[in-house]
Amino acid sequence: MVIRLNAYDKYDVALLIDERGKARWVDLLKEFVENGTDKHVSRQTLSNYLKELREDGIIAKTIDTKTLALLHIIRPIYKVTKTGRKRLQKISDKKEIYSFLDSAAPEEMEKLRKEVARLKRN
Repeated sequence: MVIRLNAYDKYDVALLIDERGKARWVDLLKEFVENGTDKHVSRQTLSNYLKELREDGIIAKTIDTKTLALLHIIRPIYKVTKTGRKRLQKISDKKEIYSFLDSAAPEEMEKLRKEVARLKRN
């Protein structure tokens, strides 16, 4: 399995939706597909991420009633579910730790190794 550090994963999508409260497809496209950086995903990958997140119960696809009332057009929005929010907090904490590990200086890594060894003993 190859892990690409400069690519987004499905939890980045969920965390953005949680941060904003809700997101439309075009918002997600701008953020993850058409952002003009090396760190992006394809439309198909984004669509797959949303499908997986819905299947996992982390996000829900709903209809924006305000838009529906004003424009008479059905435009889905994505929101984080209550159970998904709890799972996302754990995932966010792990992503923060992994990010620290990726960028830690050798001295910090040595301190971390000692702390982990101490925690294992207790």
